[in-house]
Amino acid sequence: MTEASDFRPLPAATGTPMAHLRSETPAVFRRTASDWPAVSTWTFRHIASLAPSLRVQLVKGNREKDHTAFTESTLGEYLDSLTGESPDGDDLTYLKEFDLLKRFPGLRGDLRHEQMFPRGSVTSCSTWIGPALARTGLHHDLLDNLAVQITGRKRFYLARPGTVERAGALSAKYDAWARLSRVGIAELAAAHAPATSDAFFAVDLEPGDVLYVPARWWHEVVNLSAGILLSGFFGSTMRVTSLWARVRLRDTLHRAGLLSPGNCTCHADRRGAQHRWGGTP
Repeated sequence: MTEASDFRPLPAATGTPMAHLRSETPAVFRRTASDWPAVSTWTFRHIASLAPSLRVQLVKGNREKDHTAFTESTLGEYLDSLTGESPDGDDLTYLKEFDLLKRFPGLRGDLRHEQMFPRGSVTSCSTWIGPALARTGLHHDLLDNLAVQITGRKRFYLARPGTVERAGALSAKYDAWARLSRVGIAELAAAHAPATSDAFFAVDLEPGDVLYVPARWWHEVVNLSAGILLSGFFGSTMRVTSLWARVRLRDTLHRAGLLSPGNCTCHADRRGAQHRWGGTP
């Protein structure tokens, strides 16, 4: 695993996330969410008990950089597996972009996220639940993100906007709400001497920490232990509406086979499992 010491540490910010959101730089707010009920109650066992037989789709490996593959399990079986030893490499599975709050609306009462977002903003919250060493490959999102570590520990590697583009490392792989890199953060940083310049940062999140990642900041994420992260993507109504129109157009072209057919994060790679066009997981 890439060492955090190879990158400049992202210092802890003072104040509240709300006061920092006009900035275009990432910021970590230590223990800002430590008093959220979710941080103490969202154990794997508790969430599994809500619907143990619920079928869930899991991502296998690093779909952002490598081929896309999925497998299925039940919520109870998968979360039970996270309490044991994690498999290595390509055997890792990850419950990504899981709409936990839609499935279990009662869990909304365990959050205080309305305290962090600007009034009137449009938000979309999803959870990332997975074992140690599970990874999300280098990418940037189209919307700003407030990431809240609920349980476990996670490391974010960050690179300034334009870093991947200047390296000629943009991937042609399709993702609806993100842009991807065809190289990992370690390879990208190795091309810059030193990597500890102000283009690259690393930060480890503990339960209750909140990380603000502005849109277009590149980031690669790895679990240091099994855990749960809640991501809140947000923007003004005007900005989200404008983006949604462009995203929907690209998605229509993609599903028609006119944009990156067979090369996307939303359908199984044709080189792996059977290609499925039935819907985004």
